[in-house]
Amino acid sequence: MERWRAALESLGAEAQEITWRYAAFELDPNVPREGVDRDTYMSGRYDPAVMRAVSERLLQIARDEGLAMADPASLSVRPNTFDAHRLMTAALRAGATTQQRLGDALFAAHWSRGENVGERAVLVAAAQETDMDADEAATLLAGDELAAEVRAEEREAALLGIHAVPTFVFADRFSVSGAQDPAVLVQAARQAMGGPHPSG
Repeated sequence: MERWRAALESLGAEAQEITWRYAAFELDPNVPREGVDRDTYMSGRYDPAVMRAVSERLLQIARDEGLAMADPASLSVRPNTFDAHRLMTAALRAGATTQQRLGDALFAAHWSRGENVGERAVLVAAAQETDMDADEAATLLAGDELAAEVRAEEREAALLGIHAVPTFVFADRFSVSGAQDPAVLVQAARQAMGGPHPSG
């Protein structure tokens, strides 16, 4: 998300025209609620050499962006993120800024500290960090509130052909996938706003 924020900064006053939020999407909704061992999950799905290369690239990107990131190979659990999406949906009720702060807290928990963001204790701690009410977060997570809303957003993502993260959807018309350079996101945002396009 740092590249998206850099794009917003590059847009200057134009960024005031933009509102944005996170939508629910699970790369693999078949992961069990308690998560699975990461090595077991990856085994048979991806070539080990490819995974090492991907991990190195992620670490290099994090270094380039000045972000603290745990070695992806050290993450022991492939989490189920459905409850995290329910909490993110609840956070949006308090406004996009609250949801964005919760997203930052969850990214830090998973990518910087290697925590299992499928665990309710981790989710409640992230909610507290975002100044959400911890008791309300715990109550929501103990039930199935907002489950239907999350499933509806996931179905919408499927209809849009989204299959990767990050994917940025602009004005409900077109999308940009992958860790794109800020300049690419600036161009996409301007296209969505009907504004000027950079030449070349």
